[in-house]
Amino acid sequence: MEKKEKESQENILKIYEEPTLIGLNNIGAQSFMNPILQCLCQTPSLINFFLKDSNKGVIMNNNIVKENRNRPQLSPEFLKIIKKLWDKNKKGTSFSPYDFMETVEKMNRFFKKGQAGDYKDFIIYILEQIHKELKRSDNSQNQPNIQPLNQYDRNSAFSFFMNDFQKICSIISDEFYGITESTNVCLYCKNNYSSQGLDCPVCYNYGIFNCLIFPLEEVKNFRNENCVNSNTQIIQNNSVTLNDCFCYYQKTERFTGENKNYCSICKQLFDSDYTWRIYSSPNVLILVLKRGKNNRNNIKLDFTETLNLTQFVEVKDSPQIIYNLYGVITLVGQSESKTHFIAFCKSPINNKWYRYNDAFVNPIIDVQKEIINFGNPQILLYQKSKIL
Repeated sequence: MEKKEKESQENILKIYEEPTLIGLNNIGAQSFMNPILQCLCQTPSLINFFLKDSNKGVIMNNNIVKENRNRPQLSPEFLKIIKKLWDKNKKGTSFSPYDFMETVEKMNRFFKKGQAGDYKDFIIYILEQIHKELKRSDNSQNQPNIQPLNQYDRNSAFSFFMNDFQKICSIISDEFYGITESTNVCLYCKNNYSSQGLDCPVCYNYGIFNCLIFPLEEVKNFRNENCVNSNTQIIQNNSVTLNDCFCYYQKTERFTGENKNYCSICKQLFDSDYTWRIYSSPNVLILVLKRGKNNRNNIKLDFTETLNLTQFVEVKDSPQIIYNLYGVITLVGQSESKTHFIAFCKSPINNKWYRYNDAFVNPIIDVQKEIINFGNPQILLYQKSKIL
């Protein structure tokens, strides 16, 4: 993105002297829809993109429209939502997001009224669908003379991946997509090469993510296993930290038995060690906390408003990779039939926190205390800090 375009987008938020604080009425849809929409619509990069007049044509005449004008499209409905939530003339009111929900129902049968649905799947679907509709071709990034893929050469594997990834991008991939790097080491080759004093060949693969999902029960068990292995005291309280979550995410797993992988070096199926890490991190980091049906609020997450990911990111775009919390979605209630989601958002206008409970929007002082009072977090949204 050119510097002038960045400056132009940043100026859009400057017309607001105070946040609009507009609520979304409960229309009997999945209760996680309103909080997810509120958090996404407090994301500065999305506000700037969707409220910028020059982008309206791209949004209304998106890729899905070009394929079939009669097919439903989500990005125009999201545009309506964000325009209504940032309407200065409607400050302090609320409205019903019927059109958005009806469009989602037409496009995805898993999110119909009366069905349980899943908050993890919903936020991922919203981001992926808007990306699909608004993706643009960037031919300048194509590399027609790229060398054949060699997954045992890190530079070759990454270049091959980026050649495809950079061809089609969108506002969603620009802001929400991070890159993962996974390595797979054949244990037979490892033993064979090390016996000869040689470095073992490593197979590299790259992928993308728009959310990181942490299964809290598995995170806690992994943390406690590490305590046993390192002869340190096991933490007895029923809680985990975000540091525990990222350590779990980047752990090494051993593939054996039916999960053996084929090794291109030794030409056979063999046990291997697989490690998945964050290669580069997105501007907007979404953390989704996975809780089982009987474990909605049992495990507490100790989260912080400032998150330092420097040690967990392979390629750093600044000396330190710092994120600031700006959105939290919590779940109130233990049973499937009696659950309700609430959003807590930090306004990009005045940097103050507000509780979004459907149509009701209230200022809060202590976000940590408020979240504890309204259930444990299910989704955390962080914005990367600009560190020069």
